[in-house]
Amino acid sequence: MEFATWAYPWDVLDEGPNHVESRLREIGVDELNLATNYHSVQAFTPHNPERRTLFARASSYFEPGPEYGLLEPIPYEEMDGDWVGQIGAELTDLSLTSWTVGCHNSRLGMRNPEHTLETAHGDDLVFGLCPSRPAVQRYLTALVSDVASRPGIERVELETFDYFYGTGWGWHHQKIHARLGALGEFLLGLCFCEHCRSNAADAGVAVEGVRDVVAGTIDDIVAGAVAHDRSPEAWLREHDEVGAYVDVREATLDAVFADLRTAAGTTPLGYYVGAPEPGREWMVGADLDRLADHVDYYCLPAYESTSEDVMDAYRTVDEVTAETPLHVGLLPGHPEIHEESTVVDILAELQAAGVPRVSFYNYGLLPSRSLDWVGTAIDAVDG
Repeated sequence: MEFATWAYPWDVLDEGPNHVESRLREIGVDELNLATNYHSVQAFTPHNPERRTLFARASSYFEPGPEYGLLEPIPYEEMDGDWVGQIGAELTDLSLTSWTVGCHNSRLGMRNPEHTLETAHGDDLVFGLCPSRPAVQRYLTALVSDVASRPGIERVELETFDYFYGTGWGWHHQKIHARLGALGEFLLGLCFCEHCRSNAADAGVAVEGVRDVVAGTIDDIVAGAVAHDRSPEAWLREHDEVGAYVDVREATLDAVFADLRTAAGTTPLGYYVGAPEPGREWMVGADLDRLADHVDYYCLPAYESTSEDVMDAYRTVDEVTAETPLHVGLLPGHPEIHEESTVVDILAELQAAGVPRVSFYNYGLLPSRSLDWVGTAIDAVDG
């Protein structure tokens, strides 16, 4: 079993790449999943020697190459030079992975609302770029090509290279006082931009009828005429045309991932699954069987509080795509885990299941004692 940890570049640089490397090797971690292109964040950094809190808008932590087109990453304003390159050059005993966020980019979305998801009611969801749009597709493939070709990057992991999710997962001071449920949130994020509509119309879908049904159902959920806890799968079985519309965007994302595979070249490619929940990746347009043709593995962030819940999530995804290696991410700290023994139990269960690699979230966010728990758990499974 291999072990990695996600990390933000400011934590690595504030503590010093060599110090971070020594600390991670001490607890048994041999890989750094470094945020290279990321969404907006407020981070509380409990063992950072320079700061306790950092705010950053959606940014890249490298200077992007020239081939992006209409959309391109925006380098972090506080960055002096190229942080990804600097960290990669200073690491000597850790492998380096590019942790790469794609469509979840509120800064690009607010600057370019014409390239974002569009709801059935005609609203722009500025936290999410739409992967049906040609400019977004070019941005995503250029981004993967850019990070994959950088010295020291040994693999690329893709986060939100998909249709994201209707409420944005609290991307800002979110105000939603209507109970949408899983069905309502899914329908809210179902994109009806000109390219999504054109793709579906070309496939023979009656697009305007689908849009009316989706908008009407959202309103009915709010009004209480459709139950907020209605199963999305059951609802789709009763609305064949909407199901056909959903199928088209899965085909679109499959084609996008084929291009991403080409863009990555020989660099291994992973994709984060489990959103909005394990087994429901179709809600963000991801057909895991089809995407498996283009990625080397999936990674499931199973941020749960017990080994039973972690293994339930793991088995749910593994049953969907059993032929593709499935890595697992853990959050060995608040709000999920508060005891060392829990981390030990979970890691033992994952090892028994044959999971090849576990990543821990997140080096700079975890208190030092949580990092110690990781070390104890790794010692237990390695011993």
